[in-house]
Amino acid sequence: MHPLHQPLQPLAALGGILLMGILGACAPEPQPAQGPSSTSPSPPPVVLGAPIPFDGARAYAQLAAVVALGPRHPGSPALANLLETLEEELISLGFKTRRETFSAKVPVTQATPSGEQIYTNLVADLAGPSKDSPMVLVGGHIDTKFLGESFIGANDGGSSTVALIELARGLAQTHPRNAAWRVVFFDGEEAVNFSWAGKENTYGSRRHARELYKRGEAKRVGAVVVVDMVADRDLVLTWDDYSTKWLRNIFWTAAKDEGLGKHVATARQRTLVKDDHLSFLDLGIHAVDLIDLEYGGPLRPWWHTDEDTMDKTSAASLKVFGRILTKGLLEVEAEVLRRQR
Repeated sequence: MHPLHQPLQPLAALGGILLMGILGACAPEPQPAQGPSSTSPSPPPVVLGAPIPFDGARAYAQLAAVVALGPRHPGSPALANLLETLEEELISLGFKTRRETFSAKVPVTQATPSGEQIYTNLVADLAGPSKDSPMVLVGGHIDTKFLGESFIGANDGGSSTVALIELARGLAQTHPRNAAWRVVFFDGEEAVNFSWAGKENTYGSRRHARELYKRGEAKRVGAVVVVDMVADRDLVLTWDDYSTKWLRNIFWTAAKDEGLGKHVATARQRTLVKDDHLSFLDLGIHAVDLIDLEYGGPLRPWWHTDEDTMDKTSAASLKVFGRILTKGLLEVEAEVLRRQR
C-alpha cells in the first residue's frame, strides 16, 4: 500500500448548478406512467442478515502463529505452508476453494534475479441462495515484502491474513446468507522494489479483478472490501478518498454506532491510498480500503521495517476492527442486495 497526498477537487461551479436549476425549472412537467407499473408495489426493504461473529483474541493468537513462520514473501516455503493451512481450514468450514497461480514479469532484484515471479491467490466461496446471487468480496494480502530474513510483517501482511480467516469462520457459522460471499487472500500486493511505482505491485488483486470478468462474475460483485494493516495497537482507520463513498460511509457509521468513532479518521485527515482496492475500482467495481496507514504515527516508523513485530500490534485492536468490519458488512450485504434487485 502507498499513501498519495493530494489536494481535494473543488465542488462544481456555482454557475453550473444555477444552470441545472434553470433547465430543470423549464422542463415540461412529467406525466404519470400508464399501465400496471404505476400501481405496482415497491419491493419490501432488505432485512439485515444474521450478525457475523468475530473473535479478536483468537485472531491475535493466530497472528502469533503466522508471524512464527517467518518472512512470507512470494515463493517462500513459509507462504506455501500458510496457504496450505488456510485452505485446509476453509475447506473444513464449508468453503469451496481454488487457487489462482500465475507468473508475472517483475523488476530484476536480488530476490527476483530472473525477472519473473510466481504468485498464488487463494479464493474461497460460500454460495448464495442461487447461482446468480449478488456477491460481497472481502480480500487482503497474505504476502510480506522482500526485506530480508528479519522482516516478519506482523501488521503488514499478518493482520490482514488473520482478519480474513476469522471473518471466514464467522461467515461459515451464519451460512446460508442472503448473498454469496467470497474471501480472497491476495499474493503479490507488495512491490518488489522498495518504492511503490506504477503497476509494480498489487499483482494478485489485479489478476483476480481480471478473472472476475473472464469468468463472467464481475456483474455479480456488488462490493469489494479490502483489509490491510488492521492490528496497529493504536488503531485509527485511514479516510481514503479513492474508496467508494457509500462503502466508506457504511463502515464509518458502523464504527460510530458501535461507540468506536475514535478508531476512524475524520474528513480533515483524508488522503489517497494506493492499495489492492484500486485493482477493482479501475474496472468499475465498488471498493473500499480499510487500513491504518499511520503505523506507529504519521511518519509510519514501523512500516516496512524490522520493527513490524507482534509487540506493535494488539488483540484489542483486532477486536475493535472485527466489530467495525462485521457491523459494516451486514449493511454492505443489505445494500448490495438492494442495489442489484
